[in-house]
Amino acid sequence: MTTEPLTPPPAPTTRKRRRWPWVLVVVLVLVAVGLVIADIAVRASVESQAAAQIEERLPENVEGDVTVEIGGFSFLAQALTGRLSEVVLDAPELSVNGVPLAAHAVANGVPTDLTKPIDTVDASISIDQDAVNDIVDIPGDSGLVLGDGDVSYQGTLSIFGFQLGYQVTGVVTAEGDRVLVEPRSASLTQGAGNLDIDLDQLLGTLADDPISACVAQYLPEGTTVDSLEITGGRATATLSADDFVADEQSLRTLGSCG
Repeated sequence: MTTEPLTPPPAPTTRKRRRWPWVLVVVLVLVAVGLVIADIAVRASVESQAAAQIEERLPENVEGDVTVEIGGFSFLAQALTGRLSEVVLDAPELSVNGVPLAAHAVANGVPTDLTKPIDTVDASISIDQDAVNDIVDIPGDSGLVLGDGDVSYQGTLSIFGFQLGYQVTGVVTAEGDRVLVEPRSASLTQGAGNLDIDLDQLLGTLADDPISACVAQYLPEGTTVDSLEITGGRATATLSADDFVADEQSLRTLGSCG
């Protein structure tokens, strides 16, 4: 009597079919992770290259290190469109014509082709009291002292043969390519004696014209100073530029005051 070999039952297919969705999910997750890692790596490389190129294109009178951070969700997706949504530049220790300053800029709508204009650039530049006095020429005997929202300076003048010491307090305002120091009050510090001095008249004498300092010579052409804040012994200027081309020629071309 012969017996036929037993044939094993067919393996169930439902389990295999159930595995496929999970396998697909795992593959998709791995692909997504790979794309994210690639995006991060490419973004970091481009940021480093951009910083190096910007440093090379700075004007000859500007020295310092620049860091670049590219914003937005996906750098690769932005690069395919030819425009980056946001690029942040930081230069905490720049030197312009020997004047130390800290700079921070946010550019929106940045083309990958730098011969084309950036939509908007908003920036801030912060300098300390010594740097301010390298820029602003004060008529008094001392430099400009940065207070909390105001500034002051001292000097001497001669009235009827008497040497009088005075102190003027004022405010600083921004006017496009210039910074203005506008005296608001004056006081005598020495030498008044019994002289009857009209301080209002004295202030008028000292404040016939606001003290004006050109700042355009420190900035790329087309950049304007929108506001200026004085606090903590530092002056911080807010700047802006529209349709700014960040090529080598533009970065090396500084403004001037008429």
